[in-house]
Amino acid sequence: MHFRNLYTFLKEKVIGYKNSVIHPAIRVELSVEVSFNTFVQVCFTNETGRYRINDFTGYFWQKEILLTEHREIIFKVFVNNHLLKPDQWILLKKTINTVDVTEKKFYLNNQSLYEGWFYLT
Repeated sequence: MHFRNLYTFLKEKVIGYKNSVIHPAIRVELSVEVSFNTFVQVCFTNETGRYRINDFTGYFWQKEILLTEHREIIFKVFVNNHLLKPDQWILLKKTINTVDVTEKKFYLNNQSLYEGWFYLT
């Protein structure tokens, strides 16, 4: 058999993309905003469905995930309120293809040093 080039060979025979339709990626953006400077752990599922935990100290965290197919993204945040500051909040936001899908604001009770996990489904 004669193939015009290696790209054609790989595309048609090895990979099998001859009659395939390439779907655009789904862009999911996760973000956390905290009203005070603190230590936060963010747990989410990545592109392959595996859990990842990222730590940050500050007011804002953001992560972009590109999916090739529709998949549920688990998103939860653990907040440390070590100064027991009153009237504080945390905002979790999930955006899909630049459209705000889910946004939830939690108010902290300033009763304990660790506020625990906050979930966004």
